Amino acid sequence: MKQIIAVIVVVVVLILTVFSLYTVDQSQQAVVTQFGKPVRVIINPIEGRRTEEVLARLKARYEREGIAVGQGAGLRMKIPFIQNVRRIERRLLRWNGFPEQIPTRDKKYIWVDTTARWYIEDPLQFLRSVGTEEQAHARLDDIIDSATRNAITKRDLIEVVRTDNRPMRVAEEELRETTDVGQVQEGRPKIVAEITEASRLGCEEYGIGIHGSGILVKGLTYVETVKQKVEERMIEERLRIAKKYISEGDGEFEKIMGDKERETKTILSEAYRQAKEIEGQADAKAVEIYAQAFGKDPEFYRFWKTLELYEQSLGRQTRLILGTDNPLFEMLKGDVGADVAAPARVGD
Repeated sequence: MKQIIAVIVVVVVLILTVFSLYTVDQSQQAVVTQFGKPVRVIINPIEGRRTEEVLARLKARYEREGIAVGQGAGLRMKIPFIQNVRRIERRLLRWNGFPEQIPTRDKKYIWVDTTARWYIEDPLQFLRSVGTEEQAHARLDDIIDSATRNAITKRDLIEVVRTDNRPMRVAEEELRETTDVGQVQEGRPKIVAEITEASRLGCEEYGIGIHGSGILVKGLTYVETVKQKVEERMIEERLRIAKKYISEGDGEFEKIMGDKERETKTILSEAYRQAKEIEGQADAKAVEIYAQAFGKDPEFYRFWKTLELYEQSLGRQTRLILGTDNPLFEMLKGDVGADVAAPARVGD
């Protein structure tokens, strides 16, 4: 009997030991409840610049309620069968919002898509107010979407789109004037910081914390009507630039053609001048040669010129009326000397 009792005692002790011990993993936090009432909280906060502040605040809150506080992962003990352990996620969790259509202050409708990393900062408050991660996502939808809408609707589109006033880079210098969209007073970083702070304050009552990176705006898209107007304006700008290029090309073409015509006239004029100079020189040379040739025999020159006149007159079928004392008439009658009349008959 003693051996049986000893075995039973050992078994009971083992059972009590097994049910008295529990572990909290590095990726977990825990809440120990006794008959449904929390008696101990094991916190395992996300490391960051607010870690010490969060620890001090949580410990002060739990102590006011008479709840024991443990920190960090490891092996722990509880009262078996009376106390239960509720493990809660400690790691960063992802929240992805649904794209939402939001109007800006200057009446430009845009689709805003946001995302965030969140964690359970106060495990006890989380269990009391939310309970599950699914419910937490529903709360985050309301809080973050509301903060995003409030921050965007009171600002112009340029404040949401741009981060600072650095000059925009453009593919064509002609588009430089289209980048003059006004000066940014706050910019997207300040808007995101405002959304993050408003979301963080709204999540405190649920024991939820927003990670240091805050709310991220992962997508900004024009609604279809605004998008069409923007595309039409872009097309108009490109057409204006194209017309400018065409106009410049036409002007350059006219300039080239004008230069060509002017150079052609200059070349032709110079060629004509040179031709006339050469022609004049040739005529002068011919006259000189004729003068030298005819100067040797003036009577023959007179006979030659007479023949030329005779040829020109008869070739045109012109009626000549000559006086009896006209030298040509005398030549036609044959009254000239034999040395002159003979060549005339040969030419005839």
